[in-house]
Amino acid sequence: MKFLVSVLLFIPLWSLSTTQIFGTAQNSVGEWIYLYEIEEFFTKSERYVQKFQTTEKNRFYFEIEQKEVKRYVIRLNNSYSELYLEPNGSYKIVFPEESVEVIPYFSGREMELLFLELDSTDINYKILGFEAWLDDELADLYLLKDVDPSKFIDGVLKFKMDVLDAYKEEKSEYFKNHIKYVLGKTIDNINYFGGPNELEKFNFYIREQDVLYNLPSYIDYFKDFYSGIFLKLNKKSKQGVLLGLNDANGDILVRGLLSDSIVPNLQIAEMVALEMIKSEYPKGNIPQNNLIKVAKFIELNSSYEQNKTIAKNIQKQFYSLAAGDPLPTIYLQDQEVLGNINKYQYIHFFDPSNPKSLAETSALKALYAKYKNNIDFVTIYLESKSSNERFKQRILKEIVWPIYGLSYYHPIWKTLNVGTFPYYILINKELNIESIPALGPIPNGVYETIDKTFHELLNK
Repeated sequence: MKFLVSVLLFIPLWSLSTTQIFGTAQNSVGEWIYLYEIEEFFTKSERYVQKFQTTEKNRFYFEIEQKEVKRYVIRLNNSYSELYLEPNGSYKIVFPEESVEVIPYFSGREMELLFLELDSTDINYKILGFEAWLDDELADLYLLKDVDPSKFIDGVLKFKMDVLDAYKEEKSEYFKNHIKYVLGKTIDNINYFGGPNELEKFNFYIREQDVLYNLPSYIDYFKDFYSGIFLKLNKKSKQGVLLGLNDANGDILVRGLLSDSIVPNLQIAEMVALEMIKSEYPKGNIPQNNLIKVAKFIELNSSYEQNKTIAKNIQKQFYSLAAGDPLPTIYLQDQEVLGNINKYQYIHFFDPSNPKSLAETSALKALYAKYKNNIDFVTIYLESKSSNERFKQRILKEIVWPIYGLSYYHPIWKTLNVGTFPYYILINKELNIESIPALGPIPNGVYETIDKTFHELLNK
């Protein structure tokens, strides 16, 4: 309570109308905790909002301004939790203690937040309550599905009517729409005699509804409805879609989709095209460069800002750096930028708590002594709690060139696609990538090391 009071004393009165988060994260003293906004739900890309270094009592605080309900992510090291935030809301939460198990940075582990004194009118309270009710009812009903199908259908329809009756006085449009699309995906997608057909579902959930970009359940329903869309299209539409994909022509693809009645307008057509691109890219049936070009077309030409954002984020998910690409601007500690326009730069990513790193560091020291006048050496490691802390500190002291310990959620890991250790990248004087991954200081399977590369570069 003293923490809460002390924080309030330093908050200007004019800002008290904004959304506030008062949190506790167990055993996290001095750790950075991050708040991200989920930018859109097609890719679930996150936009950085704020960070806070936890106090001596494991506490943290965020304050943001917003005009509508949005979904956010709180991240601590390799764990994360999601929550909704309402305008003018005040939240007291407990972030669960992390597991000591290390998970690759790109996956993370979802933790369940504990809300303290959560108001019954809050969107989190309502959604958590509704989804608990839904899970319990459907779990019981699905036991009847194969045993007594008619009783199963009767039970499902009764549950739907109970839900609609229970929330008939609900004032929150966001929550009402959430219920609508959750029921649409769960109840109305069950095939039974007298149930809504595809046209009825299309009219009710898509055609007659504004696009709800900020509602996860709407996007989930949209993706489900248009899954396998190509098989549902008429002949003319199929021809346009195929031509657009084969020629990497976004305009032809979108117009092809619009020639079918199941795609009612340009806004929806672009969204369908983007979802099609996202789902087809990993399959490899269509040239991936074509899919990227179509996404780029929508990003540059769409009249809908949200569609532009989705298109941009899809491209980010597809893109991976290769030799010859320019090095992205990456800020390290104290605003230092990765790369050196005067020298080649050899970047070393490693785990200092791993015993194998001792031999690796010794080999690097020999290379550094040999090439330090011509090549910059930089070491970057994943800053985390280690059970082998004494050994870790011993290794770090061995490194005499610049070294940086960065958190799980520093952008460098995803930007440079670093998922394993050790990992090496070589950057040239023009700040382009020379090798990714580059050879290491210890001989590989064909007895090559980065020493050979350095010698060739400096003796051109």
